[in-house]
Amino acid sequence: MSEKSSDENLKSRVEQDKILKSRVELEIRDKNRLESFVDGVFAVAITLLVLDFIIPALPHTNVAILTYLDSLSFKFIGYFLAFFLLAILLNNHNRQFKNIDYADQKLWWLNILFLSFIVLVPFVTSIWTEYGDTTIGVLFFHFDMLISGLLLYFNWFYVQKHKYLLRKNITSRSIKIIHYRNLAIPIASIIAIVIAFFTPILSNIAYLLILLIIFITPILIRRNH
Repeated sequence: MSEKSSDENLKSRVEQDKILKSRVELEIRDKNRLESFVDGVFAVAITLLVLDFIIPALPHTNVAILTYLDSLSFKFIGYFLAFFLLAILLNNHNRQFKNIDYADQKLWWLNILFLSFIVLVPFVTSIWTEYGDTTIGVLFFHFDMLISGLLLYFNWFYVQKHKYLLRKNITSRSIKIIHYRNLAIPIASIIAIVIAFFTPILSNIAYLLILLIIFITPILIRRNH
């Protein structure tokens, strides 16, 4: 066997080893385990929202109970808004993971960083419901939503740049829908932040824009195809 042929065989084996190593590294990072962990963290964050409601010792009268429940009206608004936004983030994350086959090391850590802000949601919601008439009080909530939304967006941006992570038969339409829907919460959060400097208590109205973006995105993409 010639020296040239031997070198070519060696290079071929090295390339095969690299491919095998990359493949093994991807397969041992089970994306299903990461997805289960994400679901668990979201479940905890959503459950913690309700702990903001504390039942005091009240007289056993209808008037006392109704008065107390009326005092909680702002907390109920905060609870349902935070629950709604967490549900959207979880749904968007689930949609992403349905369209990937693997989760490599960087994607793992991007998700861990994302979850660190998800766990903060009950805390920033409590600040907002307690000090919702102040700019600083609501900005904590809006910035947490902004950062959470951006991190989820960068999750998908990273996957798009590393196509070997994607599901093999994913369509370009699905990629675009996920891409634009992931922008819904960051866009709404930025608008909410701007409004908070003028009318803090009404700034959360901006999150209604999310519903419009979610429902209109598939229609616009369908028309452009």
